Amino acid sequence: MNKDTKKEKPFKEYKRINLPYELNELEPIIYFKTMYYHYEILHKNYETKLNETLRGTEIEKQFASLEELMENLDKLPAKLKDDVRFFGGGIINHNFFFTHLAKFEANQKTSKNRRKDDFPLLNLIQEKFTSLEKLKKELEKNALKIRGSGWTWLILDKNDELQIINTTNQDGPWSLHLRPLIAIDVWEHAYYLDYGANRQEYVKKLINYLLNWEYINQLYLNYTLTMKNTE
Repeated sequence: MNKDTKKEKPFKEYKRINLPYELNELEPIIYFKTMYYHYEILHKNYETKLNETLRGTEIEKQFASLEELMENLDKLPAKLKDDVRFFGGGIINHNFFFTHLAKFEANQKTSKNRRKDDFPLLNLIQEKFTSLEKLKKELEKNALKIRGSGWTWLILDKNDELQIINTTNQDGPWSLHLRPLIAIDVWEHAYYLDYGANRQEYVKKLINYLLNWEYINQLYLNYTLTMKNTE
C-alpha cells in the first residue's frame, strides 16, 4: 500500500438527540406508547433515511452540523434536496421539539414549565403579544389552522422580533434562516393515540404543561448573545 495514501475518513452520521427525560415522564399529557412510537420508531427512521440518502456523497464533510445542513438546502444537488429537506427536517424538528419539553410535574409551582415573571424573554413576549397567556392563545390558534401535517413555531426573525409561523410537512425555520424558540408538532402521530382527532386539547395541554420555559429563555439569551458577538 502506498504510504502516501490517506486513510479515508468514515462517514459521519447526523444524529437524533438522546431524550432529556424518560419516555413515560411526559404523562399524563403525552403517554409512553405515543412517545415510544414517536421517538423510537418515527424519529429514528428519519435519522436512518437521511444518512442512507447522504452516504457516499461527502455532504457531511461540507456541513458539520445538522443545523448547517438544513440552512444550506439550496446548495445541495437537486437529486438530494427533497429527501434531505424531508428526512433532515424530520430529525432536526424533532430534536428541537423533544429537547424543549420538560417532564410533567403535578405541582407546577416547582416545575420548569411554570411561568416566571423575571425571565428576559417575557419582556419581548409582552411587547409583541401583551402577555404570555395571549402568546399561548395565538400559538394554539395557529396550530389549529394547519391542514394536514406540519408545525407551529415561535421564532426570532432577522430583526430580532418574535413571530409565529406555520410550516408544512417537515419544513422548519432553519432553511428560512429564522431562530426557533417554541415548536408544536401537529402531525397526527404526535397526539392521535392520546387525544384522537382532538388536536386542540393536545395543543393546549402541551403549551400549558410541557414547555420548558427555562430552556426556551436560555435559548433566547444564547441567540441575542450570538447576535451581539457578530456585530
